[in-house]
Amino acid sequence: MTSAEMVLWEKLSGSQLGAKFRRQHPIGLYIADFYCHKYRLIVEVDGSIHNQPEIAEHDKTRQTHLEAEGFTVIRFTNQQIYKDLESVLTTILSHMQHPLSGGGGLTKRIIPCLDVKDGRTVKGVNFVDLRDAGDPVELAWQYSRQGADELVFLDITATHERRKTMAELVKAVARNVNIPFTIGGGINEIADADILLNSGADKISINSAAVRRPELINELAAAFGKQFVVVAVDTKYVNGRNMVHLNGGRLITEIETESWIKEAQERGAGEILLTSMDHDGTKGGFDNTLLKKINDSISIPLIASGGAGSVQHFVDVFEQTDVDAALAASVFHYGEILIPDLKHILKENNIEVRI
Repeated sequence: MTSAEMVLWEKLSGSQLGAKFRRQHPIGLYIADFYCHKYRLIVEVDGSIHNQPEIAEHDKTRQTHLEAEGFTVIRFTNQQIYKDLESVLTTILSHMQHPLSGGGGLTKRIIPCLDVKDGRTVKGVNFVDLRDAGDPVELAWQYSRQGADELVFLDITATHERRKTMAELVKAVARNVNIPFTIGGGINEIADADILLNSGADKISINSAAVRRPELINELAAAFGKQFVVVAVDTKYVNGRNMVHLNGGRLITEIETESWIKEAQERGAGEILLTSMDHDGTKGGFDNTLLKKINDSISIPLIASGGAGSVQHFVDVFEQTDVDAALAASVFHYGEILIPDLKHILKENNIEVRI
């Protein structure tokens, strides 16, 4: 970075303005000085070389292309950074009022989920009979281009090198996609989350570790902010009650799902990812009864997971439960549902999505 960029980065790093920025982030053929996924906002810092006619013309062409793709581009000179940094920050904040997706807003989100084992995307039912579904970075890039709003990566690799391999995956994904993504699996302490967020992840997801030690939610929310903490919950209907399960649904706990989700919210979860193990892999539709009950009882965003098999299932879950997002895996991985087609039909059904 130039010295002016370093001055600005001191103010943008660590989500000091309320949203995560990345520096030197690739967007298509271009490299953005600073980029914020949440607002699709690009901040450029121009030195004197940008006064040269050919460079200025290139900047103009570049900005036209980016704005056509739905990005907002704002530019500052080195002198503005040095002499009036507060005005620069005020201008940046003025473009951070209306996120295009996420955060529980009116726009519904479509989220492909990629289970990753030993560096490859896999898909099965409850981690059984896993099939290879492709390279996670390539799939992430394809979903980004198709119009997915976010991505979720769940690393199910059972190795002592998990932290290292997850960080490498996050860095590779961050270099190739321009939409927010969440990483989960094996996050047991602040150090795990810190590495992944600093490697480029937008959020981290915790599941079993939070159930076994609920204080972890408080610690992560205090360290990084609630908006970065997703609590994933796997639930099964047992003897008339919805119960929290661990280990891909194979281990039942004595915790009722609704009470656990309320506790997670109170402890600082910014979002809940709720998977119905009864519906997962069936392609028979989401558990809309449970999802509506949970969504009506909490104030943070709820992501529906488990059971997607058709476009109509997405229409139903949004119409019947008003959840903030719907997540699926195999129907996207194997091309059974294409995200542009899905969003077009959701629009036709008056469900607000980002096109």
